[in-house]
Amino acid sequence: MEKIDRIKDCCFMENNHWFRYRTGAIIIEDGEVLFVTSKSFDYYYTVGGGVHVGEKAEEARI
Repeated sequence: MEKIDRIKDCCFMENNHWFRYRTGAIIIEDGEVLFVTSKSFDYYYTVGGGVHVGEKAEEARI
């Protein structure tokens, strides 16, 4: 079996469209919802992360 140095997220590009399989959480506390953003993107998104190739969706953790 070939050694894998880095686990890769499940993602691909097709016809100039980027797809990344990810998991996320909706966190609500005191009537407020948590979203995150970054300097690189002009939108907000839920906390979470990419699902690794071969990882089951039910087992993906944030």
